[in-house]
Amino acid sequence: MAVGEGTIDPGVVPLLLRGKRMRAGLLLCIHTALARATAPTRQALDLACAVELAHAASLILDDMLDGDTVRRGVPSLHLTRGEGRAILDAVGILALPYALAAPYGPRYVTMLASTQQSMVRGVAWEMLEEARLPVVELYDAIITRKTGCLFSLAAAWGAMAAGGDDGIVAMFADYGLSAGKAMQIADDITDLHALAAGSRGCRPGSEALLLRCISPGKNGVDQALASMLDAEIARTAARIRDGGRQQVPPEEQEAFGQVVRDIVGLTIAGGTPHDGASFRVACPDGLPQR
Repeated sequence: MAVGEGTIDPGVVPLLLRGKRMRAGLLLCIHTALARATAPTRQALDLACAVELAHAASLILDDMLDGDTVRRGVPSLHLTRGEGRAILDAVGILALPYALAAPYGPRYVTMLASTQQSMVRGVAWEMLEEARLPVVELYDAIITRKTGCLFSLAAAWGAMAAGGDDGIVAMFADYGLSAGKAMQIADDITDLHALAAGSRGCRPGSEALLLRCISPGKNGVDQALASMLDAEIARTAARIRDGGRQQVPPEEQEAFGQVVRDIVGLTIAGGTPHDGASFRVACPDGLPQR
């Protein structure tokens, strides 16, 4: 579906053209695997664009709330266009995912609306810590909502676009949720390294909560953080292994396990595959000292 010419302000395009496309990549990986297709359908491509646009809109607002000055290698939008215009840009971009998803049925629209509500709730909890929960539960609740739910939506949409039944859609939604949490843990770890090195000075977010969740023990902070990340990666792979025994062949279960390792690798490395064509990258064995 064409959204229509002239709907995206040229001043916003640099932000939209950059990024790792992890959510779209997850959606398309699941779709092509389940559909046994060599190329994604138009529906899958539209839905992949929808999740990336929803993510991009959230980044504009996140940068304003966090005081971040750089996004995807360029100055944050609120610094170049002003905060008022950036808010309007974000609202305008937020409309586009609905235009892309609506032709495929009301279920897609409802799922997108629910996901965006969860994202807002997660960021509000991160900023205000209004939820009266123990720190480990609070951290999990925040990253589930602010990051995990959009990955969950992408994974569910990939399965739905491939014609998966409710059971397979639910399984991939759980898998995507855990993959998104692994990504956020990896992102928070890299932010902690950046803060320690003095190369990041904006308002602390979920990474500060992550630090409070761990018990360094004799092996130190880095090992405790790596163990927490490894545990989430293992849980993500288990979602497919345990839930997909009857519907996902063993070789594909391993491929989906690799996908989450790729997501974590992209997050830690802060880059994209060199040829731009492959979703797979090597996941670093250790955490960089940033």
